[in-house]
Amino acid sequence: MKEIEVISEIRKFNRSYVRSIGLLQKTFLDTNYSLTESQVIFLVKEQGKTTATAINKVLQLDEGYLSRIIKKLISDSLLIKEQSQTDKRCFEIMLSPKGIEEQRKMDKLSSESVRAIISHLSETEQQELAGSFQRIMALLYKENRHKTS
Repeated sequence: MKEIEVISEIRKFNRSYVRSIGLLQKTFLDTNYSLTESQVIFLVKEQGKTTATAINKVLQLDEGYLSRIIKKLISDSLLIKEQSQTDKRCFEIMLSPKGIEEQRKMDKLSSESVRAIISHLSETEQQELAGSFQRIMALLYKENRHKTS
């Protein structure tokens, strides 16, 4: 298969997958938050106490855009921002109790969404699909190529 055909197939998959998991909707999984906002919430959950710089190392967003997202999530009482005890120049970001609850809701909705997409597959096909995704990740994001986080 020629490179242009490979690119075409990947783009075709991307378009189908994006539609099937609802990424074109204004909000993520019928929550009040966009996909980018939900990613920020997820990363704060994964990292515990973190900083905007640490979040941006993963998401690679425009700094002003990330700042606006963080301010919105603080305003919505999902995030807490405190001055670092060790470095007064830095601010640490963490989930509030409301943020923890919202993150759990998003996580559950996301799992249910994937479950609905794969429900027609047999257990063997589901395992094969998961293995294919692992292989895709290994091919695209090898340590010596592109880092994902």
